[in-house]
Amino acid sequence: MLYELKAARLEPLQSSRDERRPGLFTHLGSSVALVLGFFGLFGELGSEFKGAEPSGMMVGAPIMILGALAYRSAKKRALGEVASGPARWLFEGATILLILFLLAAQPNVSTLMATDPGPYFVIPLWALTAYLVAAAKAMVRRRR
Repeated sequence: MLYELKAARLEPLQSSRDERRPGLFTHLGSSVALVLGFFGLFGELGSEFKGAEPSGMMVGAPIMILGALAYRSAKKRALGEVASGPARWLFEGATILLILFLLAAQPNVSTLMATDPGPYFVIPLWALTAYLVAAAKAMVRRRR
């Protein structure tokens, strides 16, 4: 921690992280995930219109988009950019439930996880883990 000498005692300086303002790079990771998710979804829809067989990204891309939205919402709560209210909690819960529903709606999901782990295992695991970490940080901040 940074300290400043004031009147013969040390006082901690405010960290630059506390002074962070919303901007272009504040939510860069979730923005990249949103863009990649939309590119994957549009690419998958475009290939289906051409008659190609759908791949796992038809499920992976919406999971990536929903996970990024839930994570961004929880991170905004954790940083104190927005208030934590029931509507935000319902939105986050609904996105997580949609992710789980998209996985559960797939026939033979355990086989798909083994044969095509990217969209059926890695992306959902990443989305859920990122959300849980951000939500835990938001709850810790709320208790302060």
